[in-house]
Amino acid sequence: MFELDVFRLFLLVLARFSGLMIAAPVLGSANIPAMAKAGAAGLMALLVTPVLPPLSEPVSAIPLQFAVMAAGELMVGLIIGFVMALTFAAIQLGGQIMDMQTGFGMMNVFNPALEIQFPIFGFFLFIIAVLYLLVINGHHMMIQALVASYEHVPVGQFGLKPAVLFEVSRWGTQIFFDGLRIAAPVAGAMLLAYITMGFLGRVVPQIHLFVIGFPLTMAGGLLLTALIIGVYLQLLDDMFYQMFKNVDMLLHGMGNA
Repeated sequence: MFELDVFRLFLLVLARFSGLMIAAPVLGSANIPAMAKAGAAGLMALLVTPVLPPLSEPVSAIPLQFAVMAAGELMVGLIIGFVMALTFAAIQLGGQIMDMQTGFGMMNVFNPALEIQFPIFGFFLFIIAVLYLLVINGHHMMIQALVASYEHVPVGQFGLKPAVLFEVSRWGTQIFFDGLRIAAPVAGAMLLAYITMGFLGRVVPQIHLFVIGFPLTMAGGLLLTALIIGVYLQLLDDMFYQMFKNVDMLLHGMGNA
């Protein structure tokens, strides 16, 4: 028999999953058709709704109250996805720094996953990060994190303390730190290369540094990037661990709000 209360609960669960599918990296990729994402959110909501603990109060049937609850559930998913997306913003920043230092910053490629123009190194590092996340089943862990959110933030109990918002903003500053960590080997090597070419230009003024400089820095950047891929994967391990740790801290903060 169709139960209207259960259907309303399903819609609230669907709203939370929809927020994750909109904002989370990989899951919210523009490469995935909107119908596929909507279907995946509906399927996950259908699986999760029956196993949720009983609510302390029935879901309100008043349209305005129900809309407010749905908006709160959507915000939970969006905030979780946003915190996860900060890691990929750091990867993009690191790639942009590398591009500016090596001379590839003059060229951009279109990233269909985000529907924006990416510098070449930024796009390359982004693709590696996405593939690595899939290899370690990070997309499964994203869904598990959202399911676990019901332990800390029951349906209809969304709330945020100012301290939690401040902590999320502080994580935003981590973007620059992680971006610099990613770009540090290449940027440091390029700085030494530019200093060397500067001294060479002073000693041998006949050398046209603008002619030979760009090919040298581009080749050096490509070679060094190939050599540090292993280091980059270790950084990704650390960044993804911190990403899910931040999500857990966020859920605890919202649960205590």
